[in-house]
Amino acid sequence: LKELRLTIVGRRAIVRLTAHTKIVIVTSAILIFSAAVFIFFGEFLNALDGYTLWEKMQISLFQSVTLRTAGFNSIPLGNLHSYTLYMMCLYMFIGGSPGSTAGGIKTTTLAILIQSIVATIKNERSVHLFDRQISPAVVVRTIAITFISLILVSVFILVMMRLESKQSFLSVMFEVVSASGTVGLSLGITSLLSSVGKLTITLVMFIGRIGPLTLLLAIGQRENKTGKFDYPEGRIMIG
Repeated sequence: LKELRLTIVGRRAIVRLTAHTKIVIVTSAILIFSAAVFIFFGEFLNALDGYTLWEKMQISLFQSVTLRTAGFNSIPLGNLHSYTLYMMCLYMFIGGSPGSTAGGIKTTTLAILIQSIVATIKNERSVHLFDRQISPAVVVRTIAITFISLILVSVFILVMMRLESKQSFLSVMFEVVSASGTVGLSLGITSLLSSVGKLTITLVMFIGRIGPLTLLLAIGQRENKTGKFDYPEGRIMIG
């Protein structure tokens, strides 16, 4: 009877996962699997050529997981196709999940952002995930995090292109995105950067670790003023 009760309690614990946990698990699984499949088929006859089928599957899965901020590579990244490296930049920009040491915009941000787009297309009034309504404030914060991260990464890529004009665009972009996501992967140009370039990458890593929105809120935080009032609603056409 005790074993049966423990089993029932255990099953209930699994069923009663919070919406946050479900989003993290499902989104992380989709990202890891999709990246592994992309690397496997994209580099099957290129960087993975010469390995056995089982080794190719292991390498693809490992490189997919390491994009979540692990920072390890089992094959030379310089041997990968340019489209594979670009795909890696996208996944490094997404990063890991909240509460971890990972950088990026986070998996939950991506899930809410995609669901908000779906809700907009379907003309729904609110955003739902796993039978739970997402607060409008959280949706706005999600959009803000994504937009600010895109702006910061784009600006630092432009700065690094100016500072390191001898390096290729893809190498510089990969370096900046990897630093912003605190991943640690590189195409081998880190040691070739100038002193100013290395300091710039260090700053990108610092911002990526703290979080761009958190940093901006900390800098621009002001004391709450009494006597707040609401402005009348203005109708603005978008899209």
